[in-house]
Amino acid sequence: MISLALMLAMIGVLGMSQNKDIPSRVGYIDAQKVIEAHPRYGEVKKLQEQADQQLKPLVTQLNKIDAKLKAGTATDKDRKDFETLRQAYTEASKKWQEKINAVLGPITKEIDKTISIVAAQNGFSMIFSANVAGQSGLIVYASPDVDVTDLVIRALSAKK
Repeated sequence: MISLALMLAMIGVLGMSQNKDIPSRVGYIDAQKVIEAHPRYGEVKKLQEQADQQLKPLVTQLNKIDAKLKAGTATDKDRKDFETLRQAYTEASKKWQEKINAVLGPITKEIDKTISIVAAQNGFSMIFSANVAGQSGLIVYASPDVDVTDLVIRALSAKK
């Protein structure tokens, strides 16, 4: 029911925009593909790999103790170790996410700016994230003709 109301609102907005000579073309983008195509994505991937390498031993230890907890064979020491490891994992994970976000932030800002430029140059009034729109059920079909992913990737590559 909410989806229908949202869709009707979008149709109303698009209808109003047609009266004002504003482009009413709607497109979509594969945001993950664009991020991975960014020249600086290698930095993000390297940090993610480092994080995985550091966190993997903690996850392995947590899983071993968790199995004991679920089986009912965990000792008091196991429970204490589990809490200590869980806290260490949470803190380390947070630090790595902050490092990744510090690199990813400027990348996504540049991508957002590039999307705006590409959209304006090609007569789009709105660009959806294909992944988000598809997962939410907001969009069930979109023509490949309005996929601007490759246009954005080319525009980012041209900025090098």
